[in-house]
Amino acid sequence: MPPTILLLDDDAQFRSSVTPALEAYGLRVVSATKGSIARALLDEEEPALLVVDGLLPDTNGVVWLEELRADGFETPVIFVSAFYRDLTTFKHLTSNLDVLKVFHKPVAVDRFAREVANAVSAPTSLTPAAAPKPERAEDRVLYPEEGSEPKIDPQKAKHSYLSLLPVTADNLTGAIRRVHAEAERTSIVSEALRQAHDLHGAAANYGLREISDAAGRIEAELRQLQESGRLDWSAMFESIDAVRSHAAEASGQPASAAPLAAAPPSVTPAASFFLHRPVPAEFVPSLLVLEDDPAMIAYLRSAFDEVLVDVKPVATVDEALKAAGRHPPTAALVGWPLGDRESLPRFVQMFRGLHRCGQTPIILLSVDDDPHTRALAAQLGVDIFLPHPVELVRLHHAVSSAVERSLAPRPKVAVLRDPDAASAIQDAGIDCILFLSLDELLRELDVECPDVVLLGSGVTAKQTPAIIRMSAWDTDCSLLSFDDSALVDEPQLSEVLPRASGWLVRLHREAEAVARLRRQQLRCSQTGLLARPAAVAGLESGLSFAQRHGHTYSIGLLRGTGLDALDHVAARRLRSHLGRLIYGRFRREDVRGRWDDDTFVVGFDGSSARAVVEVLRRLQEDLQTQRARDPEQLGFMHAAIGLSSYPLDGDTSRSLILTAHARLEVAVERGADSLVWR
Repeated sequence: MPPTILLLDDDAQFRSSVTPALEAYGLRVVSATKGSIARALLDEEEPALLVVDGLLPDTNGVVWLEELRADGFETPVIFVSAFYRDLTTFKHLTSNLDVLKVFHKPVAVDRFAREVANAVSAPTSLTPAAAPKPERAEDRVLYPEEGSEPKIDPQKAKHSYLSLLPVTADNLTGAIRRVHAEAERTSIVSEALRQAHDLHGAAANYGLREISDAAGRIEAELRQLQESGRLDWSAMFESIDAVRSHAAEASGQPASAAPLAAAPPSVTPAASFFLHRPVPAEFVPSLLVLEDDPAMIAYLRSAFDEVLVDVKPVATVDEALKAAGRHPPTAALVGWPLGDRESLPRFVQMFRGLHRCGQTPIILLSVDDDPHTRALAAQLGVDIFLPHPVELVRLHHAVSSAVERSLAPRPKVAVLRDPDAASAIQDAGIDCILFLSLDELLRELDVECPDVVLLGSGVTAKQTPAIIRMSAWDTDCSLLSFDDSALVDEPQLSEVLPRASGWLVRLHREAEAVARLRRQQLRCSQTGLLARPAAVAGLESGLSFAQRHGHTYSIGLLRGTGLDALDHVAARRLRSHLGRLIYGRFRREDVRGRWDDDTFVVGFDGSSARAVVEVLRRLQEDLQTQRARDPEQLGFMHAAIGLSSYPLDGDTSRSLILTAHARLEVAVERGADSLVWR
């Protein structure tokens, strides 16, 4: 008889979606909609594993498991919930109740079924020891309010939930705005659906019927969009208005923005209120985690399990500095206190001194939440402060904010013949390069790629703007001048900056706008390849097509190595050469794109991993041949490659990208022209 899975969940849609997937693995599924029914089935069925939902009609999954363990049942358990996402409950489930894994709804069905099948096939290797674990000293420090047997305080949980309701409503509103702007992006619709589903269940659990009903209508509309491609935007905006107004009322806060239902159908993601956006899906942000608590590390991995964030945990300051020096992270999260309280000042000071880490956002997760601690963190240069106990929505928002800060365009201004203006610009915190001659500016223009060229008071030649325009690498480069300049009436100048107190602000806005426009370009100006957002959309589309037609799909990340030792001109030339080689080598139907400064991405449909390896090997042979023909110009050009394939390495674009990214890092460490694919 096949192993039996007892599925305790009152969500009919969840049961109907996961049951066929579990049965495909040869498992027998028995369902129960209430805790009392599941308890009666335990003796009759003797299941090999329990799948337990967090919210049930007659109890909640945590309390039901506590009672089950107290009665001596040691059956392995996988916990599934759309609500219980806090660290305290996660530790209680995994440490005290021997839960194998915690999933957050909505789940990826194939991945969920695979994890359940693995747990059933090897329960002894996955199930923690049944003996009670001694309480650790660090747990008592980390959670002084907890007893030896932590319980969930319903009133405290509801109070915490109400305080976060406005943020949750803003999150959902932002997700709906993104759906309106990019409804064709499946990842954006799925993220909005997840948020609506979570709010629907959690609000109902706390008796917030109006919010739950409105979130349920939003969830139904989004599912209709997934199935038919159609959506009633008028009804959607009315529902999101209801969520926001009732959330503000329940939390005792005034509504912060005008109703969306009154807005025209052309509403875009440019919200009138601050938008708590999810972590963007078009790159692989890396989060360096300096934390010596294994439970916190496990919680963070679970929290970012379904988000495209590469979590890199380390336990000591020295390990963190070594990891950041080798691969600068997108953001850093520090748990404090660590082994000694002096570790934070030492880490921040040394971390800021590392190459490419001077502006990396630092998130501090602190046990102490008092003005003195916050003042110390601000003095040290911490960017975001998170007090314990941390809520999942705040954690996601903090990391999202840190990632957005790190990826914000950094405007660059070139100043020609005006040292005083250059000094003022630098003092204002704007990247600035001073050129004392037009010849020097023209030589470096294609290398430095400034967003704005400010013609100083010492520039008088009328032909200067035209010369710069002809030499500029990008026509979006702005030319600005002061109002007392001899060039004020020159038609080549796009704007005049008065020499007044506000000119620096206007200069920064101009440079920032140009930098933002460059980031939004669909194609790389050097290689003609798709830029990162368009390339990722192509990867998602290619993977979806492969899954529908039963094909394989591979993603390769190719990085030019050895370029750091070269000057800007030579490095840029070799990057462009590698990009053009990639553009010409692969088929037109393959995804070919630019990932970052030194890295390119390709996607292959319908070929096995081994066949793709042969294609990439031929690319490296092309590089070797070209180096032999022109060693003086191309001798430094090498490429390391990381490759992942569906279905061997995962079934989502996130899992494939992260796997390819990790293998690329291994290939870089191995040396020139390395290829890692398994």
